Amino acid sequence: MSPNSDIKIMELRETEKKLLTAVSTIIEEEGFAKLGVNHIARQAKCDKVLIYRYFGGLEGLLVAWAKHNDFYSFAYREFAERVAQAENSDIHTIVKEVLSTQVSYLRGSHLMRELYIWELSGNSTFRAIQSEREVSGHKLQEELEKRLGNKCDDCKFYITIIIAAINYIVLFTCQYSLFNSIDFSLPESWKKLEKIISNYVDWFLYEEMNNKDLK
Repeated sequence: MSPNSDIKIMELRETEKKLLTAVSTIIEEEGFAKLGVNHIARQAKCDKVLIYRYFGGLEGLLVAWAKHNDFYSFAYREFAERVAQAENSDIHTIVKEVLSTQVSYLRGSHLMRELYIWELSGNSTFRAIQSEREVSGHKLQEELEKRLGNKCDDCKFYITIIIAAINYIVLFTCQYSLFNSIDFSLPESWKKLEKIISNYVDWFLYEEMNNKDLK
């Protein structure tokens, strides 16, 4: 590879980084409604043509942004290999860790909370982000199901309920600290929630696997 080629690759990566950073900055400061090719290009101090050249347009840029920022893209990178190599006895621990990480990730990511609120508002036209999340989440679920075999037909439903509860509780308590008389402004409330999630995972995996063995 020639020195000129190395320089071009570095320039490409730097431009991509600027554009992705610009997306995050606009979301944090102005919200998703303000995202647009012209605004992103101005924020990144780049020609808007580069958005089409490197990402194929706004949707492609947002998919790339989601791969860097969305929890399920992160979770697949972080946990898929561990799930694939795990012994069955370790699956409980990994499932708990994924869900616990989701709690801390969403609580700590203003960008993700803004994304979920925007999507739930019904105003989002950025279907590519949701599609990317679904692909990453499904791939991780598939790895889990491979390890469990046919022992837990309803595992994805149990996990879906937990995921939905986590998302709602985190989003709700960003505005209101009390939820069902639990004060989520207290760190111990979040620790207790994670303990309950852990207990719930133990329960449904035990129930499903033992019921399957009895059938």
